[in-house]
Amino acid sequence: MTTARTSRTRRTAALATGALAALALTGCSINSPQATTFVYAPADGVQMNGEAFEVRDMLLVSNGDGAPAVVSGAVVNQTAEPLTVTVTVAGETVSPELEVDANAAARFDGGLPDGSVEGERLIVPSLEGPSGQHVEVRVRAAGETLSSTAPVLLPLGPYAVFADDAGGPVEPPEGHEEGEGDH
Repeated sequence: MTTARTSRTRRTAALATGALAALALTGCSINSPQATTFVYAPADGVQMNGEAFEVRDMLLVSNGDGAPAVVSGAVVNQTAEPLTVTVTVAGETVSPELEVDANAAARFDGGLPDGSVEGERLIVPSLEGPSGQHVEVRVRAAGETLSSTAPVLLPLGPYAVFADDAGGPVEPPEGHEEGEGDH
């Protein structure tokens, strides 16, 4: 026969077991933090944040080893005044300077959203070292300087459009068929 005392003991034990199980299962996040809370740039390049302007997806496209490099990415003017932006790569100032309208964005590579090119590309005449490296970049405007290290990528895939200005197209290894071994 079940008494009220036995049933109360079982109910208390069941609640305690459930509470312990819930506590143990929620403890899993201690060693595996929630990934959606990390801020990151979902792009190949780097981002830099300043008061007057921000830089998005900045990278260099080059065959490296002395070949020219195209500066790719965008600068976003967060002020009500036009900005003149100066870029320095590995200590060398890149010309021309980039003009960015008030509260607007402009690309370092002269690109537009539809894929067309407007204006000049910023090109480093000669980039020492191999592609795959990271180089120091500084972006200066409105008395503010942002700096980071940006990756140097080969003119392949989405960056093949820069091949003519980045040291020429990259030839696949001998015996390699297009698409073979890709991804």
